[in-house]
Amino acid sequence: MKLVFPVLAAALTALPLWAQENVGPRLGAASSFGQTWDRRMLDAADRFGIHDLRDELYWKDIETGGEIAYPTIRHSYPALLAARGMTMTVIMNNGHPAFQGGVTPYTAEGVEAFARFSARMPQDFPAITSVEVGNEMNSDTFTSGPMRAADLAGRAAIYATLIEATYKAVKAADPQVRVLGGAAHSIPIAWFRALSEAGAAEWMDAVVIHPYTTPPEQLPRQIALLRQVPGFGALPIEATEFGDPNGATAAATLVKHYCAMAVSGVTRAVWYPRNTRGDGLEPLVGTDYSLTDVGAAFTMLQARAEGVLVRDVSPDPFTYACAFGSDLIVIWGAPRDIEVDAELTLLGPDGRETDRRTLSRDVPLIVSGDEVAVSPGENLRLGPQTVIADSYDQFDHDGAGDGFRPFVRFMDGDAPFALRPGQETGGVPWVPYLASARDGGIRMNAEFIVPTLAGAVGHRYVAEADGAVVLDISLAPDATTDGVVLSVLVNDAELARQVVTGGIDTRIGPFDMATGDELEILVASGASDAGDASSYRFTLSRAP
Repeated sequence: MKLVFPVLAAALTALPLWAQENVGPRLGAASSFGQTWDRRMLDAADRFGIHDLRDELYWKDIETGGEIAYPTIRHSYPALLAARGMTMTVIMNNGHPAFQGGVTPYTAEGVEAFARFSARMPQDFPAITSVEVGNEMNSDTFTSGPMRAADLAGRAAIYATLIEATYKAVKAADPQVRVLGGAAHSIPIAWFRALSEAGAAEWMDAVVIHPYTTPPEQLPRQIALLRQVPGFGALPIEATEFGDPNGATAAATLVKHYCAMAVSGVTRAVWYPRNTRGDGLEPLVGTDYSLTDVGAAFTMLQARAEGVLVRDVSPDPFTYACAFGSDLIVIWGAPRDIEVDAELTLLGPDGRETDRRTLSRDVPLIVSGDEVAVSPGENLRLGPQTVIADSYDQFDHDGAGDGFRPFVRFMDGDAPFALRPGQETGGVPWVPYLASARDGGIRMNAEFIVPTLAGAVGHRYVAEADGAVVLDISLAPDATTDGVVLSVLVNDAELARQVVTGGIDTRIGPFDMATGDELEILVASGASDAGDASSYRFTLSRAP
């Protein structure tokens, strides 16, 4: 029996207007010419069509005694880009020892000097088309002085003065140069709320995120929450850093993120890095100046998807699919067969042909028709979906979605979770998550659960049909001292119970459920809750 994509087929012809307006993001790469000049790497980038760069010029080296000079090729290299058709975003993220001893500018004099130099660089180098104000300014890594010492609101207030002054100076010099702001590591909604309250959103042409802590399947949900922050609802979003330290998975990471970014309306996606930088992330171009696998994925997407109308054509909550135009679909998800007619080609994430004929949660497939339309239900067919509910795929920040629904169990009864924005205080995630109003240490998102001695964390599913099912459980405490207690109950009757000290992947069942039966999966602390934060995934499927 084959499922002929009825939902997907409908999605291709009946989509909301907002979805029809999205296109594949412009692709860029983080280079390091400002740190280490390499002419052969520039030639390689040009040869492979990597023409949108993000890099730095170091203010302290260029402005001395009030005079501007570009003393070496590390400072003047942007002059070589325009003739090759390259553009550059310059990161303005450093202080100057002449102002407040070189810390992140915060006085009127330092801010004005910062803005003046930011506006000067695009005048000297026409290839610089964007100025990115700050780098991960919500973190301690790239801030210093009073800005680093400030609380979130204070840090946002200082940043607001920087971005306003820089925006005004840049636009006065050249209105066509874009100013990118927000400068966020992760997608921390509390940081964006603080920026909104400080008035920073008014002074940006686009908002910047670095979604290292957001898996691609969760990115649309987090972007949707960012869009709810006043001032950020309509601003273009650019992911000016994302990457993967593992060369074996980097191509898959790029392709899945590109799909998720495209359907979320992200307008620019900058892979980190273009070349090896010594920080362990997989580059597009290797030390031998040839394309890596992720570099091959980059050039394939650039040729086939960049600027092309994109549609979210996922046929169900457990399968992720985006269509670029009519002849390219990226798809991954819960394992099942995929069949294509001879006129179509199945590619791996590196763009090379593959003989794999099953979907994978980890490695996407690319269905290519070249000049032939990919027609789900006709020349593209999927096997039946056996998954009924999945805690990761169906995770919802309001806890009211289909499938598993999260809850907290206290001694006196159950309580709902409440949304937390991320980075609202120290020691919490930098992405949106769920927490308990009664005990803030109890937390959950799509990837982790945190019980405490006060309350257990659970997922509940109410059966919508009669049938035999199996439950797959993945659970791995971070550094528990005495384990977490896993319980599985059907209609309050205990089906399984286990103390988990290390990671487990186990299947329970088959067992029968009737319509209306309640399945509960509960994770509780033992005698101690130290180290009980756990990665997890619960998947309920029809029994084979």
